[in-house]
Amino acid sequence: VGMSFIIITAGIDISMGAILFFSSALFAQLMLDTHSYFLAFTAAIGCATLLGGINGLLVVRFRMSPLITTLATYSIYRGMAIHMTGAQNIPVPREMGFLGNGRVFGVPVPILILLVIVVAGVYVLNHTRLGVYARAMGSSTRSARESNLPTAPVTIMVYAIGGLVTGVAALILLARVGGLQSGIGIGIEFTVIAAVILGGTKLTGGSGSVIGSVFGAFFLVLTENGLNLMNASP
Repeated sequence: VGMSFIIITAGIDISMGAILFFSSALFAQLMLDTHSYFLAFTAAIGCATLLGGINGLLVVRFRMSPLITTLATYSIYRGMAIHMTGAQNIPVPREMGFLGNGRVFGVPVPILILLVIVVAGVYVLNHTRLGVYARAMGSSTRSARESNLPTAPVTIMVYAIGGLVTGVAALILLARVGGLQSGIGIGIEFTVIAAVILGGTKLTGGSGSVIGSVFGAFFLVLTENGLNLMNASP
């Protein structure tokens, strides 16, 4: 959902896996140090949003390619997380498992969270000025600037949205795995980009849909699971 917004503006974010790892590391470390769910949740989601926003700010401020910018921040964010945790595996409390494996009225909690985020994403993209401006920027950033659209705030906002939902994904993944592992998030950004493109969003920006990206993700997951069930060679 987050990557859909970014690619629709003709941007890209290679650092999402690193943001996911940093958010997971921050949550696990704070739980280890403070045992406060509120502090750990707030800090993890807040920092993920901030890191995404910083990506957008760097793209706007230095007018660099989003690919190069986020490739650089990928190394920085991941390095920060490794430094913070000492590259150690950190377990999370057993109660945390409800977020990744729990059920409400028989429906898995991650699916409920997904539905909420998808509905919010569809609404913002199709029924707010942010969505209209994002599509306009993706079609032609130069025309958007000449039309006096707020291109800089929109760029920062879409990257911040990407960071926000990456933080949510980080906590769900952390709950499912049961603790912080050094390999969390590696390569996941390419799977996300592939899902968005498979869902019909143009890599050059200007058009796309959140629902299409969700179907793209389902297709990739079903393919991967099917190959695993077939015991296919890597």
